[in-house]
Amino acid sequence: MQSKFGFLSYEISHVIRQRFNKEAENLGFTHAQWRALVYLSENQNCRQVDLAEILEVKPITLARQVDLLEESGLVRRNKDREDRRAYRLEILPKALPIMKELWEIADAIEEDVLNVLTTLEKESLSKMLVKIKEKLLEK
Repeated sequence: MQSKFGFLSYEISHVIRQRFNKEAENLGFTHAQWRALVYLSENQNCRQVDLAEILEVKPITLARQVDLLEESGLVRRNKDREDRRAYRLEILPKALPIMKELWEIADAIEEDVLNVLTTLEKESLSKMLVKIKEKLLEK
């Protein structure tokens, strides 16, 4: 049963990312870029290498995403005052309306996906997933 859960949760996540990418394509963004923006907004001025660790991606992978976000005027790299080799990332005001649109896409997908469940089932599912996540994060 556990391995089935792992496959099923991966497949659900994969399909949701695909749907998000298809919808966000009109705005010129991907799920990975949106995810980077979301975590950066929660960790403003973090080092690029630290954001890569948070996102669980290789620094070079994030560097490419940040390049695109920087070219779009949504993010700025600033030299770290303490470590001249490092950059700190700053989310720019231009990113906020884009993020709002991307959140609307994510919310619409979530609503569509979960509309097969009752309100009580949605609440139960959310509680169960949080419980599973907490268990997985135990050390």
